[in-house]
Amino acid sequence: MRTLFLRIFLSFWAAMLLVLSSTAAVAWYRFNQVQSVTIRQLADEAAARLYAGGPLALRAWIPEAEHKYPGRPIYIVDQTGEDILGRTLPGPLQRYAKRLKEAGFLGEDVLPSRKEDPLLLTPLFTDRDGVVYTIMINTAGWPLSLLLERDVRLLVLAFALVISGLLCWWLARYVSKPVVRLQSSARSLAAGNLEARAGEDFSRRRDELGVLARDFDTMADHVRNLVASKEALLRGMSHELRSPLARLRVALGLARRDGADLTRQFDRIELEAERLDALIGQMLQFSQLRAVEPTLPRTPIDLTGLLNEVVEDARLEASAANKFVEWVPAAAVLIEGDHDLMRSAVENVLRNAVRFTAEGTAVVVSLAHDNANARIVIEDRGPGVPEAELQRIFEPFYRVAESRDRDSGGTGLGLAITGRIIPLYGGDVAANNRTGGGLSVAMRLPLLKSAEPEVRREIVPTFRRRGVEA
Repeated sequence: MRTLFLRIFLSFWAAMLLVLSSTAAVAWYRFNQVQSVTIRQLADEAAARLYAGGPLALRAWIPEAEHKYPGRPIYIVDQTGEDILGRTLPGPLQRYAKRLKEAGFLGEDVLPSRKEDPLLLTPLFTDRDGVVYTIMINTAGWPLSLLLERDVRLLVLAFALVISGLLCWWLARYVSKPVVRLQSSARSLAAGNLEARAGEDFSRRRDELGVLARDFDTMADHVRNLVASKEALLRGMSHELRSPLARLRVALGLARRDGADLTRQFDRIELEAERLDALIGQMLQFSQLRAVEPTLPRTPIDLTGLLNEVVEDARLEASAANKFVEWVPAAAVLIEGDHDLMRSAVENVLRNAVRFTAEGTAVVVSLAHDNANARIVIEDRGPGVPEAELQRIFEPFYRVAESRDRDSGGTGLGLAITGRIIPLYGGDVAANNRTGGGLSVAMRLPLLKSAEPEVRREIVPTFRRRGVEA
């Protein structure tokens, strides 16, 4: 994956290479420019200037030549062995000038044959009076000294500024453009536009900014879905609360009439108050479970004992309606979770099954497990659910047959709570119609893996009654 670090790293080294290349090109050009003029040619120019204008003209020629051929200082040494401009000769040139003087090459009327001696490293030339001069060039630090020239330094600096400026502009644009886009989208989202997104052009990027853009779009989708679901939940809550409140008002109105059966109306008011209390309790529980990161207590739970507890309570409710609950306790099966939440998840499904199974029939509860998961299956003998709506029964306030569900006392939140609790603990829940009629709800939960069954069985009591530990 091409990361932002890699782009910055490569951009930095690309700028360095371009600057070094431009420096080398300038140095190469200047080096060739200086190399094209030999010391013999410089000596001829100096001799011509000396012959035409004398020593004063020769002194003026030296700075002109250094400017014309930059990179190396030019020295003219007279018969005294010193530079005619009074500059101190570098050490190697001083020693060489001394040897020339001692050998008699510097002075007056040197023989022409000696002027062209091949052993001489510096050309000799004379003025009209026969005074001998020689030209010397300081090669110390050559050719790196070319880079110290003012015009070379300015040119290299200009190249460096242009190259680094263009590269930094591209890099800044590459980084800031998606950031500005994200900033605009974030402000739009904060202003209430739930459709604000970073855009596919940035989401397709394969660096950290692309990851950030995709995360932003995912967050925006989640916020939109969360707001939509909250609005749907509020609408459902308002709708559900109106029904018991309306029945309460009717019961109060009937109770105020002369000769009203107050006991019956008070019983009705008490029943509706209990329904309101149950509905509000389930709303609060469902709202807590819908948190982005709900607090999840995790303790070892004996699933067999929990089912014993839930089935016993369900049998009391079923016997009043001439219904039954079939359940054969098995060996202890341990999972990890919160006892109250797990009880609520299983109880909601079981009570729903008892509510809709036909009179005189039984709801069958079974528990099985393998090496990794436990599986609870609750089957009723009711009317079932249309295939197209099987997944929707776990949505809040969703009813297959609304009037029938209200008459049965359901709030429309029980299965939604189950559908939220089970996945929070790593499981899943699914509903299917039984062959021959009825609904089958299967809940899968991962087994506890931290201890052996014999040890885990001692951690949590295998049976609890509601509110009382055995």
